[in-house]
Amino acid sequence: MIKTKQKLRERFLEKRKLLLSDWVKRNSEKINRRLLSFPEIFGRRNFSVYLPINNEVDTKTLIDALLRKRVNIVVPSYSKESRNYFWAKFLGWNNLEKGPFKILQPAKIFPVDSLQIEVAIIPGLCFSKTGTRLGYGKGVFDRLLKKTNAFKIGLAYDFQIVDNLPKEIHDLAMDAIITEKRVIRS
Repeated sequence: MIKTKQKLRERFLEKRKLLLSDWVKRNSEKINRRLLSFPEIFGRRNFSVYLPINNEVDTKTLIDALLRKRVNIVVPSYSKESRNYFWAKFLGWNNLEKGPFKILQPAKIFPVDSLQIEVAIIPGLCFSKTGTRLGYGKGVFDRLLKKTNAFKIGLAYDFQIVDNLPKEIHDLAMDAIITEKRVIRS
């Protein structure tokens, strides 16, 4: 199963690397609009959102729209001391610095308990139609969201949706996946 997952990671990471920036921007905006009209987020006040790398669905316009609604946003942040990821309050675009793997994270850190998260916006290399997610293989989001009952939404381009994926006991399941073409409820 490990070899199968690694082959899938390589294949979908390569596909994403080939995407043109205009295509990423246009389709990310479609996905963000679809997400902002998604009934399951209405009235929710506490969101976790990722800051994208490697042509992931861009969440900047999503974050800006959520900030205008005055909701609380947390993003993954890495502690060099504990060598673990945790949730930190998003304080704005001017409070970011590059962390490990060149992923932006808050420079000034205010940790937030994962139990406060109501809606989790999650990236992936690919997703199955039944909600299984394949990430980079480090288990970051699996660990960060293990203790929460947040509604989990995967953001992906439609080419990242597959019929089936190998699933292990620790793999995080999505409640919904949103692409530029459709919403998949799992």
